[in-house]
Parts: sequence; C-alpha cells; structure tokens
Amino acid sequence: MSKRNGKRILSVTVRRMFDDSPDTSHMGEYANRPANEFAIDRAHSQDCESIRPPFESDGEWSAWNGTAEESLERVRTFLENYQANEDHWSSPNGCHEDCPACADEEPYNEAIETVWELEKHAGDCDCHGGDLGRNEYRYFNPSFNYVRKDGKPADGLTADEVRKYVRQDYDRMESLNAGDWCYIGIRAEAKVQVTGDTVQRISSGGLWGIESDSDRSYFDEVQKDELANLKTELLALGFSTRAIATAFKNVEEVSE
Repeated sequence: MSKRNGKRILSVTVRRMFDDSPDTSHMGEYANRPANEFAIDRAHSQDCESIRPPFESDGEWSAWNGTAEESLERVRTFLENYQANEDHWSSPNGCHEDCPACADEEPYNEAIETVWELEKHAGDCDCHGGDLGRNEYRYFNPSFNYVRKDGKPADGLTADEVRKYVRQDYDRMESLNAGDWCYIGIRAEAKVQVTGDTVQRISSGGLWGIESDSDRSYFDEVQKDELANLKTELLALGFSTRAIATAFKNVEEVSE
C-alpha cells in the first residue's frame, strides 16, 4: 500500500492465454500449388513411388527425394559420367580391381538397379493417400528459412537437408492442426485501486507466439520478464517499491 495517496495494489496475476492468431509462416504454408521442388504433396504418403525413388544410397550418388521421373534423369546422368571415367574401366589386366561390374556394392551396380526400378514404377502411385483431407490444400510449401526466392536451397544447405527440415516443419504444423499443442501468450496483470472505489487493471505488454509444449524453464523466464515489466508500469503510476514488493509475494497463475 502507498499510504501517502491511498493507492493499493489489490492483486497480481500471471495469465496464460490461448493465441488464436499466431504467425506460423516460419514453418511454411499450405497452398493449392507447389512453390518449388521441396513442396510436400499431401495427396501421397512420404514413401509413395510417385514422389520418391525406391531407395537412397549413401555412396557416390544420391537419388534425391523428388519425383521418380526426376530421379531417373539424375541416375542416368550419373551412369553416363561414371562410364566416361576411364579410371574405373582400364587396367593392365583388362579389369581394374575396383571394377564396378565385379563389385555388387559399387554405386554403379546400385545405380543400374535403381534405373530398372524407376523405369518400372516411375509415376505410379502405390500408396493409399497421404494427409490430404476434403477441402484442404494439397501442398505444403517450405518457408524461406531454407529456400531462396528462386526455389533453390538457401546458402549453406544441401537439397537433402532442405527436405529433412521441411518435413520436420510439416510434421510440426500437422501436429498443431491436430491439437497436440497450441500457441499461447503470457501477460502479467495487477488490479489497483487508485481513488475511491475505482479499480483498474494494469498489465505488461505480454509475449505471444509461445509454443505450449515448451520447457518449463522457458515459461518461467517469460513470466519473470513480464512481472518485471509490470513492476515498471506500477512504479510509473506512483506505487512505492515496498508496496510493489509486498503485492508480488502472492502472484496468482491463471490459464485461460
């Protein structure tokens, strides 16, 4: 209480409120059309033959996670370059010890098998559908965190890394839409009596866009900052540091 002017701090509350209009553009956006090759087609499952090759290699080549036709083009290019390299084909004995025709694990043989698989299945859908629901957008386009405006990977990222991060963002967005978590805002408020029976609510600016499944330590940090901002507001209204300290001994937490 501030005895000099009769002002009183009646209560202090920290409120956690549902954020009904969060900005999710940092994860990506749903759309009717793909923005680039990294867009996720929600009409097919992740391992559908029509959008990815039958397997990937950790060897010298990598059939990237695009359409089967695009992967086929890439593997064929690899084979042409591989066969053009005389180091893989010539030796005094007529056969190099690393000859791809003699080693089942060589990338050449893997690429030959992949061409056969891709030619057999290219463009064919073998899934029972993806996540696409009725009246929903078909594609999920990546954010510009990973892709430049021209649709190419952002500086320092490979195509495989972009696809990995886009898939993570997509799964996170789908989880949000399913109600597994939500965005919230945190704000500190005080009820104060200034003159007579007039009661006012004084609040901090508040922080929004907080993920509800964040660590408890992060919530505590935000709450601490909002209470500090509220103290500044109360000091500006003429409340003494003693009155503020007394009121802040009993902070109520409310979830809405």
